[in-house]
Parts: sequence; structure tokens; C-alpha cells
Amino acid sequence: MSYVQDWQAVQEKIRTEAWAKTVYDTLVETTEWWVTHYADDPKRITGWGHNYFCEACGSRIDFEREAPHMNSCGSCGHVNKGARFDQAWNYLYRDEVHKHVFYAGVLYRLTGDERYPAYIRRVLSFYSDHYEQLQVDVPAGYVGKIAGINLCDAVGMIWLLQGMEMVKETLSDTELRHYKSHLFDPQVELLEKLCTSIHNITCWMKAAVGMTGMFFGDSSYVEKALEGPFGLQQQLQQGVTAEGFWYEGSFHYHFYCVEPFTYFLLFARMYNVTCNGMEEIVKRMYVFPAELVFDNGVFPNPNDGWPNIALTHYAGQYEYANRLFPDPAFEYALSRSYEAYYRPTMAYGGMIENSPQGWVQRLLFGKREYAGEEMLRATQNYPASHICSLHAGKTALFMKYGLNTRSHAHPDLMNIELFDADCLWSHDISSNGYGSFLFLEWQRKTIAHNTVIVDGVDQIYSERGRVEQFEPEKNRVRAKAKEVYPGVDYVRDIHLQEGYISDTFEVITAEEHQTDWLFHCQGKMETAFETQPCSPIGSEYGYQHLMNLRVCATDESWSIRWVLAERTLTLRMEGCVGTEIYVFEGYEDTTAKQRTGVLVRRQGRGAAYRAVYTIE
Repeated sequence: MSYVQDWQAVQEKIRTEAWAKTVYDTLVETTEWWVTHYADDPKRITGWGHNYFCEACGSRIDFEREAPHMNSCGSCGHVNKGARFDQAWNYLYRDEVHKHVFYAGVLYRLTGDERYPAYIRRVLSFYSDHYEQLQVDVPAGYVGKIAGINLCDAVGMIWLLQGMEMVKETLSDTELRHYKSHLFDPQVELLEKLCTSIHNITCWMKAAVGMTGMFFGDSSYVEKALEGPFGLQQQLQQGVTAEGFWYEGSFHYHFYCVEPFTYFLLFARMYNVTCNGMEEIVKRMYVFPAELVFDNGVFPNPNDGWPNIALTHYAGQYEYANRLFPDPAFEYALSRSYEAYYRPTMAYGGMIENSPQGWVQRLLFGKREYAGEEMLRATQNYPASHICSLHAGKTALFMKYGLNTRSHAHPDLMNIELFDADCLWSHDISSNGYGSFLFLEWQRKTIAHNTVIVDGVDQIYSERGRVEQFEPEKNRVRAKAKEVYPGVDYVRDIHLQEGYISDTFEVITAEEHQTDWLFHCQGKMETAFETQPCSPIGSEYGYQHLMNLRVCATDESWSIRWVLAERTLTLRMEGCVGTEIYVFEGYEDTTAKQRTGVLVRRQGRGAAYRAVYTIE
């Protein structure tokens, strides 16, 4: 079995399909730049990619390959100066180099042009000849050798190996021995020492070790990758829930984790390596997200990850999955990944690059049209994953009621996301770069989510959560989380109908507390009550980022609505003595993007917030 079964079929796609020709032309253009201009320097110090976010507005800084260390923000124009930004640029440079080794390999198979393997040799020779001189500057515990952090070293190795696979017959035995002994062997030694947990980073490292072993014919490396307490087999057995969700509870990290397994399994087929049932688990990991995605192709986005993720961002991975183990769910996912479903995004690592026509993975494995039968994404509870998805007609609601780990978690138990008729009314903004002030001060705070805050501080990262009552035929769920704060339990009871949601949120405690109920929403806010400007109601835990704050005190029932071009969402809440309603504006993934929200404050021994949402 070869990486691509029929290269002539790929060439035929390029000749006959407009989308394929566009992808090919773009691939040639971008790769030619690197073939012509590649020039690295062992004196470069690579840093942490998460530092490449604007210090002024929190936006991702655009990587400009021809402008080293300009670090100019495309959103606000601010020029970011300093070593942390320059070193992040150096990492991004090498990350692009590694990907273009793979692209060069693809183009060699399609054209036979010897300049492409020559570029691959230049890259491999640079690292092999200067390995001991290379320097990084990253947080302790994440130290790599080539691309900044150790994770990025592993990712880079996998791209290099895939490109080398394409041109393997052009590499002499002497060259291969040199690359192995001076680059890949020391990299394997570095990464193996760091594989000490069930974690997405370890998955990349182990996959890189195993693929190195397969490519160079070193069975000891393959054994190290597959076996042992933190080998790939145990990563899947311990790290994937019964429903097929990666235990860290993030859709981005779910895809990021399954990606190296995908490349590893393709290599395993090519090199006849037995993987003891890994394929079935990995296949389920690709089916699972297709069951939960909203109708417009956008994902719920709990916990850490990247903002505004959608099927289109992971289309390349689904192309690989459909190549390895075809399934109707993959056809559905791919039918909602291109053209009208395309959503632009920055390349945050892994295989997330895309275009309306797709990218190199579609060129290699995909086609013009996909079956795309409407998947029946029914109301379903996933108890091992601590999430629930309710569906009624065009209306869908996603709820996170627990955690399996604190790794990459947000303190937001009972958070909900609400979708209706092609509009994601209320979504989890997830997070962006971990070095960004927005991540630290807002995105990873309880206040940025649709849940309840007690006494103005973040929830404890409780790992408890269970469903007390689940009636799928009625689209109803009642979930409980204990000790969200010391001595404080939460119960949220939601009943969904098309265009209508009944939502009761109970805070159960014997002590006096202040409780703040939150809902963030898209659209123009219109209140049915008078509000007055007010002073800030907090200076930390994200309260300092509530903008244009206004307040109304009432004991009565009240309503508020959000208006978009053709739809209106109305929130009505049952009255309670001593209620304060605060309306505000809050950030999304950058300071340039904002949405409005409502905070409902009460005092007492517990609270019961009874709300109804109608969408018309």
C-alpha cells in the first residue's frame, strides 16, 4: 500500500476539476516560495507560538514569511516588539518549513521535478548538521530542540517524515543513515523521556517516534510508540471516553489529538504494522464530532481550543479518515466543509489550513461531491463525556455539566450554547493564545460563560457532574454538579422544543451567597425595562472587562431580546425579590469583537433562576 493509491487519478482531478486545479496552483505557488527562498540560521532562537498574539488587542499576529520580526498586528496595527514575538516568528518559520517539506514531496510525486527533493534535502541537512547548535526559549517542562516546544518538534518530525516518504527512492542509504543518526535519533531520545502522561502532547510525541521507526526500519521505535503505560494503545484506552471523545473535553483538542493517530495508522498500513484495534477507536473519534456539530457546520466549543471552530477547519483530517475507514459520517462532514460552508481561520497548527476548495488532503484523497445525507443528530446524553446535546427541528442546545480532567478545562459547569436556524445565538468563545491577556483575564473565567458565579469568583475546577433525569423523547435533561463551590451544588433543568427553551438553574446551599446568572448573546440587545449607567461591579475574575454596564433593580418578571436581520431571541425570567439586572458588552476572541450579555444578581441561601427563551 502506498501513501496515495493512484497518483494518475490525482493528476486527472487537477486536469478536469476546477477546485482541484485551484488547490494545485496554490500549492505550487506557496511551495515554490520556500523552494526558492528557504534560508535558516542556527543562531535563531525559537520560542512559544502562543506568544504570537497582539499585546494591544489580543488578535493573532499574521505570520509574514518575508518580513522577519515585523510582528505587526493586522487587526489594530500595533507593532509588537521584543524577543518573545521574534522567537515566536522563528517557530512559525520552521513550522511552515516542515509543512512545505510534505507539500514538496506531494509535488514531486505529481511532477517529477527534482527541485522538490532538493529542498527536502536542504532542510534535513540543516537540522542534521546544526542540531547541537539549535536553541529554544520556552517555558520549563516544554523544551524542545528545533521548533520551540517539544510538542512542535514532534509535529515537525511527522511533517518531515511524510515528505520524506514521498521522495524516499531519491534518498541514498548514506543520506538516510546521516539523517537518522544526526536528527531523528536524538529527537526520539528527547521526546521519549517526556512521554509521562495520558495527554494530547504525548500522542504527537509517540506517533513521531513510531513513524520514525517505520520509515527507517527500526522496530524498537515502533514498539516504544505502541506499548508501555503511555504508549499509543494506552492513550486511546485511557484517554478516550466510551462515546469517543478525548477526555480533555475540547473539540479542538479532540481533533488535535486524533490527528497524529491518523498519520500513524496510514504509515502502519503502508509498513504492515499491527495496531491491535486502534483503528476502531480512532474511527469512532471521527464519528463522534459529526453527531454533535450544529447544522451550519460549527462546533460547540467548550474548554480550551481555538475560537469559532467548524467542520471546514478539520476537513483535511476527515479526508484522511475517509481514506482509511470510509463512513457515511465522514461524507456528511465533508459535505459541510467546503464552498458555502467554508469559514476562514488562521492556521493554528496541525492540519487546520483550508480554503473554500479544500487543501492538499482533498487533492490527494477527496472528490468534487460528497454524499452528505442529513445525519440524524438526535437528542443524546454522553455521560462518560459529561455533555448533553438536545435537538428539536432547527433548534439545538449543547450543555457541559462535568469534567474528566482539569487539563485544558474552563471553570464553567452547566454552561450552555444555543443554535437555531443557521444562527449560533450563544456560543462558547473558547480561547486563543495562552500568552494573551484575553485568555488569562476573560476567556478562561467563569464570567465569560452561560452559567452562574458565586460570590464573584471563578468556579472550582470540579470534576463531578451527572444527569439525574434524561428524557430524550421530550428533549429534556436535568443535570447536577456537586461542590461547584465549597458547600454549593448546581442543578440545571432544560426542556427544549423547536424555537422554545425552558431553563431552570438552581443554586443549592445552606449559606448566604451572592449569585450571578449569565447569558451572552449575538444580535442587537433591546430591554423591556429602564436601565441606568453604573459603576464597575468587580475588579478581577473578568468583572473588570464588563463594558457599558447598566443596571435595573426589580422584584418583577422581566424580558430582554436580541435582534438579528431576520430572527429575534427573547429571554423572559420569572421575578424574584431583590433582583439586580446588569446588561453589558463583553469580548469574544479579540477586543475588536464584542457581544452583549445580561447578568442577574441575587442574594440569599441558594437561588432558582427560571428562564424561557423563544426564537421567532
